[in-house]
Amino acid sequence: MSTLKQNFTGQLSQKRMKEALVRMMYAEMLGHDASFGHIHAVNMTQQTNLVSKRVGYLASAVCLCPGHELTTLIVNTLRRDVASSNHVEVCASLIAIPKIISEPFLPALTQPVFNLLEHNLETVRKKAVMVLHKFYQISPDTMAGQTDKLRRALCDKDPAVMGASLYILHEMAESNVG
Repeated sequence: MSTLKQNFTGQLSQKRMKEALVRMMYAEMLGHDASFGHIHAVNMTQQTNLVSKRVGYLASAVCLCPGHELTTLIVNTLRRDVASSNHVEVCASLIAIPKIISEPFLPALTQPVFNLLEHNLETVRKKAVMVLHKFYQISPDTMAGQTDKLRRALCDKDPAVMGASLYILHEMAESNVG
């Protein structure tokens, strides 16, 4: 752990930083405290290199829990990447959102994620539905007045999007019964 910590103290190239972040995730998964590298993971999400950005989002999703103080720093990056024209950036951010977002940040991300239900790639639409399901689990009020958009996802031309929308609609129906 001390060697890993020393790796983060110097000026690292993007390649070395990606390697250090992967090692940090591994250390965290083994139960060690690698919180010294969390800020580097958040900083990596702001890179323009797609591989670096994906590693940053992955490390943030693995190491940061909802409500962590560093999630405040990543929300604007998530908003920007969700609205990106590059589907790789969009997918990377959609994978990280459910792992790190807590209720105070839902208003900032709900509408941009709903806009992705109209995306031309089915992978993005499916991930958007899954993120909206997590939003509903965190705060059911976020779906108020949006059920028509979710019903349209149920009639999507891609079966994966239809299947993903079944879970949220089923949960919404169960909560409204009786």
